[in-house]
Amino acid sequence: MTGSLPLRLNQAHRPEAYRAVFKGHGRLHVPDILERDVAEALHGALQAAQEWTRSIHVEAGRDLDISVNELEALPPAERAALEHDIANASTDSLQYMFDTVRISAPLKAGLSVPGAMRDVYDFLNGRAFLDFVACLTGDDRVAFADVMATRYLPGHFLTAHGDENPTERRLYAYVLNLTPQWRADWGGVLMFLDEDGHVAEGYIPAFNALNIFSVPQTHAVSMVTRLARTPRLSVTGWIHAAN
Repeated sequence: MTGSLPLRLNQAHRPEAYRAVFKGHGRLHVPDILERDVAEALHGALQAAQEWTRSIHVEAGRDLDISVNELEALPPAERAALEHDIANASTDSLQYMFDTVRISAPLKAGLSVPGAMRDVYDFLNGRAFLDFVACLTGDDRVAFADVMATRYLPGHFLTAHGDENPTERRLYAYVLNLTPQWRADWGGVLMFLDEDGHVAEGYIPAFNALNIFSVPQTHAVSMVTRLARTPRLSVTGWIHAAN
């Protein structure tokens, strides 16, 4: 798709009705966040994307992005060894490996992004979505969203962290899930951890659901297993206060 996604919220939602639950728990799973045809079109755009990079956390403040097309050109054993060596070289407690199409970062640098990705960015930074978040959270500081597309394949994961960043005014993290069918036993579950390290709650990446939670909050994404029959696709990022 090339820049013509008619992104629309599902008008059946009343975000003010969710506010008490969100304030009480600091997180919320909102099903059917977009009109169904919109969600299906967005899923198609992510499925067709050719710009994926494999993102691997190396150390604090440093990520390594490798073109998936270049990785797939390597012999399988060489590719697996490279990813294994990079991932295991991390000296940070935070580790991850997944595919991404970065959207906000290149736009901030004055670069272009594929049309469908620009549509997603504009929608998530438009008044309809930001007002929805402000109403749901009761937070009038909501100013803008940063955005990236993510794809988790078997073996991909994200270890426990809280999303704190002292240089940015992150208020909330969000995940817009775009995988039509998913099972919890495939992994890829967004897990919230309590003070003892137990899983207090988990959200599967249900299609067309918005998961939103306050920052900081300890969470992880469980490793996607080889049982998964489809990529775990989403659009994700943070909602910020004005700089």
